[in-house]
Amino acid sequence: MDSGVVDARLPSTGVETRPRVWIVDDDIGIRDALSRLLRATALEVETFASAQAFLDRFARERPRCVVLDLALPEFTGLDLLQFLHRRGEPVPVVFVSGTGDVASSVEAMKQGAIDFLEKPADPDALLAAVMRALALEAEWRRTRDRIDEAARLLERLTPREREVLDHVAQGKANKQIAADLGMSEKTVKVHRGRVMHKLGSTSVVDLVHLTERAAGLDPG
Repeated sequence: MDSGVVDARLPSTGVETRPRVWIVDDDIGIRDALSRLLRATALEVETFASAQAFLDRFARERPRCVVLDLALPEFTGLDLLQFLHRRGEPVPVVFVSGTGDVASSVEAMKQGAIDFLEKPADPDALLAAVMRALALEAEWRRTRDRIDEAARLLERLTPREREVLDHVAQGKANKQIAADLGMSEKTVKVHRGRVMHKLGSTSVVDLVHLTERAAGLDPG
């Protein structure tokens, strides 16, 4: 592969470290060629000759993208993708295959693969797929960060404040909340003010968005 024909730009992730791409293929020639291509675009690359070697490392670290061969010694690339799904490990995958198997291609895309390329993969097409995968992974990380931050904010609340928040998020007035929780309307107002302060919110809409974000319902 001639890596010099491609001018690829890495997606901005807000992190200084180079994006890590893992290549899983039992053909050393393919691994070396893909590795040279991706390293030429300032990516950090690690290669694996088997799915088991990949999984052994995956237990300790995470890549930002995987370039995965369809046919591997122990089990198929689709099997590996399904395993990651069952583990709840969102890692974007770009498949490469020497078979041109249409059924496998369709199944891979159904399972969320970024692309399915035939060997020998066109350098431009492969790099474009990897860049899309890295951009998607960066967005996943930003979403997880927003969810985690919302959850951390909610942890600042006392159990009583959280009860008040749940009722406020449902659009209930202070009088109704007081009746539901068996407290005075004045006490509801005090709790409500503390909730707004602790969460840095200025409106009920902000509170609703934050509770939804913590639950993963509103990642924006």
